[in-house]
Amino acid sequence: MSPVQALRERYLRDREPIRMGNLASDLLRLSQWVTGRWKDERIVEMLAGIAWMIEQNPEFASEELADMQREICHWRRIWPVEAARGLLALRARVMSERILELSGLLDEVDSPEPEP
Repeated sequence: MSPVQALRERYLRDREPIRMGNLASDLLRLSQWVTGRWKDERIVEMLAGIAWMIEQNPEFASEELADMQREICHWRRIWPVEAARGLLALRARVMSERILELSGLLDEVDSPEPEP
């Protein structure tokens, strides 16, 4: 088994909402890295990983996620763009929030557990 296949199998072991939560977390981390001046090579690697994670969630497939993936891939191709650091940070935060909404994890937090 290739390393990529092993990574995919490990990633797919989690429930779909958890995978989406991990994706949202990586997008938020990207936003912080971009404004924190991390090395551009690391940012490009993270962009590639985020695009891969989106692709591994077919049960959440939608035009909206496809658009996000295309945008992430575009950023990866053109990075670094010094003047656009703030824009990428903002877009990553917005995508993170939207993916959390789509995941249903926020609903789980807001819904109280039924009493026994």
